[in-house]
Amino acid sequence: MKKALLLTDGSIDLALAVNRWVANQPDAIDLTVVYAFALPFDSNQPLKAAAHRAAKQEANANLQQWLNYVSAPWPGKIQTETILGGPELVMRIHLLLRHYDYLLANLEQQEVVIAFAACKNHILTELHSLSLPEDSIGERALYGQGARAYYSKI
Repeated sequence: MKKALLLTDGSIDLALAVNRWVANQPDAIDLTVVYAFALPFDSNQPLKAAAHRAAKQEANANLQQWLNYVSAPWPGKIQTETILGGPELVMRIHLLLRHYDYLLANLEQQEVVIAFAACKNHILTELHSLSLPEDSIGERALYGQGARAYYSKI
């Protein structure tokens, strides 16, 4: 079975693009969805485990909410991960340590494209673009104002 990697930013547009991409795949695909998160920075406060725990819980909640917009049932299995770090570092780690057949990315996700370019000579992963056609605006309207407001905060 083929494996794909996706770094999500939590946007509905990205979920819709993933749905379109998988609909055009002839075989089942196992998808690993990664959500990179950062800790809130306050120079007056020391780094504490509670801050990490709160940020991780928020990241997990955002990721689970995003998964509601991905096609169900998925033709394969979906694994999710929330990882502390910047998007570019998280992508490099995944691309270099694990084997993926595809890296799914909206070309506007510059961190993903930069990480892919940096690892290209060491991996066999293919970059698949998730571009959205103009008619996606109407499709997004089906999800309602509340969903758009939620994802605009992420």
